[in-house]
Amino acid sequence: MMRRAAFGAALAASALSACAGPSLLLLDNEDGSSEGALAVIDEGCGNPDGSTIAGSFTRTKLTGCAPRPKGVGADGLKPDERALINDLPPPPARFIMYFVPDTTDLAPGSEGMIEALDRHFKARPGAEIEIIGYTDTVGKADYNLVLSQKRAEEIKGRLVQLGFPTGVITTTGRGETELRFPTPDETENGGNRRVEIIVR
Repeated sequence: MMRRAAFGAALAASALSACAGPSLLLLDNEDGSSEGALAVIDEGCGNPDGSTIAGSFTRTKLTGCAPRPKGVGADGLKPDERALINDLPPPPARFIMYFVPDTTDLAPGSEGMIEALDRHFKARPGAEIEIIGYTDTVGKADYNLVLSQKRAEEIKGRLVQLGFPTGVITTTGRGETELRFPTPDETENGGNRRVEIIVR
């Protein structure tokens, strides 16, 4: 939703400067999906829930108490809108690496992801990296939370050794709280023993 909010604000400012009244244009999400909506609330309209606007490439004039969205499609963009889109940063890139059970050792096949991440990061000036560690459901939840953090820190350490600046990397451990593949407790699952790395 970040691209929607940032772009909508830019359009509203440009419309105000032209004395045409504020307007908003919704875009796809960063991952290319079109899910989500935006509520427009004006306290003077007596509608505490506001008006809901949804849909990719939907333009709405923010005047009156009942904004009316209009789908314009990608081909209906104005030149200044297209220029703003072209200036947006690229969408985040995601990398997933898997681990040997109950360790911070990468599973076979995940080593190559370090090199791919290195190439992508170097081709993206000013990027920041978020590393999130996870576990499967084997073991106690408190133990898995610590293990997931250690996995995230392990990947951070390897990236720093490759020359990645420490200041652009954040790490978080979420244990078994967000399973990629839902399983019962005490179930080994290689797809859940992972770190997810987001480059944005």
